[in-house]
Amino acid sequence: MTDPSEADLAQAKAAVGTLLDGLGLSAHLYAVEPREGMWAVIVECATGTGWQRVALRAGPELLAAIRGDKDARAALLAQWRAHLDDCKYD
Repeated sequence: MTDPSEADLAQAKAAVGTLLDGLGLSAHLYAVEPREGMWAVIVECATGTGWQRVALRAGPELLAAIRGDKDARAALLAQWRAHLDDCKYD
């Protein structure tokens, strides 16, 4: 990934927001930033005992997932869900 434009970053943030909403986390905050040719996704979520911070990564499949690629979406959600096990869900 070349240096992303502001539009790319906005699309990535929107994609992450949509995907995290789809996971059904009860409370979360997130940030997205370009890092080493990929997207770094930092998620802070409520757990049973407080909050946890999780660093996730995504490549071009992030934007593909939001553009309707069902396989990319399913793969990202499965990967992220595994890392967000301790988060509270609705």
